[in-house]
Amino acid sequence: MRKLVFILLLFSSLGTFAQANFSRIAFGINTGLTAAFTGLSYGLSPDIAGFDPRKTITINKDKFFGVTLDYNFTPFITGGIAYNSIFLKDGTDKYNRAFISNFSSIEIGGKVALGQFIDFSGSNFLYNIRNVNAGLGLGFISGTNNVADYVPGLPQTATTPFPRRMHANDLGKSKFSGVVSFPVSIGYFINIYNVYEEPKFVIGADYKVVLTTSDDIDGFNDNPNFFLNKNKDAFTTFGISIKYLFGPKGLYYK
Repeated sequence: MRKLVFILLLFSSLGTFAQANFSRIAFGINTGLTAAFTGLSYGLSPDIAGFDPRKTITINKDKFFGVTLDYNFTPFITGGIAYNSIFLKDGTDKYNRAFISNFSSIEIGGKVALGQFIDFSGSNFLYNIRNVNAGLGLGFISGTNNVADYVPGLPQTATTPFPRRMHANDLGKSKFSGVVSFPVSIGYFINIYNVYEEPKFVIGADYKVVLTTSDDIDGFNDNPNFFLNKNKDAFTTFGISIKYLFGPKGLYYK
């Protein structure tokens, strides 16, 4: 009799938890804007009289496109792989440098949302922020830029070839491959439900900072023995995405 009462109490306690079905696999596409953060400098030129280029909110923006394949451990914890085609640009800076870079990246990583850690069932505010998420990853970048080699004796103001490296001690390259990157992101997503109240599509917005181990993304790599050059190249992306959920089902208790 005591065992029967215990089993009944156990099932009744389980029933107090909200249950939700979710699909384990998600395929997505995404697009948005990029911004370059490399070695270019703005302001009054020390070498070209009267040259004073300024950096504005739109001067170094370009675009990216990507696809993702994710596995959902829970509705709020995701791991997966992403492929992105990325375009970066910047310049002209105070040293008459500019670049356009086109490369691909493969990233593996994971994301976790606040809903994994909070009980949002009794609060509209917590319910609305449950899908705020953060992500970490590891990536590999390969591509090219349009920066030409240094031409001895050519004036800094010469327009051909342009852009180009401005001195012999610039070790920059026009091609790069296998560059390791470290993406860090923050975002928010909205679920679109089917007739069974299961998430079927996910619409998201995401801001990502990507740190790289290379100084060749922009084509300029000043030799630190001659010129101040401490930081590697980095860039950011801000994009929107849509994902389609399918595959085996999971049951989530909250």
